[in-house]
Amino acid sequence: MKLRTAVLSLAVLAALPAVAQADTATALDQVLVTATRTPIALQDSIAPAQVIDRADIETSQATSLQELLRGRAGINLTNSGGLGKQSSLFLRGTNSSHTVVLVDGVRINTADFGLAMLQDLPLTQIERVEIVRGPQSSLYGADAIGGVIQIFTHRNTGTFAPHLQLGGGSNGLREASGGIGGGTERG
Repeated sequence: MKLRTAVLSLAVLAALPAVAQADTATALDQVLVTATRTPIALQDSIAPAQVIDRADIETSQATSLQELLRGRAGINLTNSGGLGKQSSLFLRGTNSSHTVVLVDGVRINTADFGLAMLQDLPLTQIERVEIVRGPQSSLYGADAIGGVIQIFTHRNTGTFAPHLQLGGGSNGLREASGGIGGGTERG
């Protein structure tokens, strides 16, 4: 009986390191697409770049894309009026028309002034933002003297995905947004 208890105790003790090791999660490297137009690891990028992923967006408590970008290295934002008005984005001190802004690879800068309508992009629809500072004209054309900001939206997972966001603040501020996502097998 004592031998059986001793063998069982040793077997349990031998299995403990395997159980403890099974709980560790593998951290994946952040992937940057904007700097080279092909996926590379963020640490392999030659250009100074920053990736803001969904977890960073949620912990930032920003209520708009302008708030999320404001205060990032090399970015200066100005608003022409109150909420919902045109915003100008200056990257590395260049004119606002010298920064290319892409949403899922499509340029959203206006043709007349070269400004991007950042106030029209709801933060709840953004999955990741890549900021590449410095000249990127060889990849994105003459307008990318200051750099490139690429915004990636949520991808269709094929499952029903509702979301609701409510907020409030001082001076009677109340905010609400909601939506329903999803799709079919064909996307």
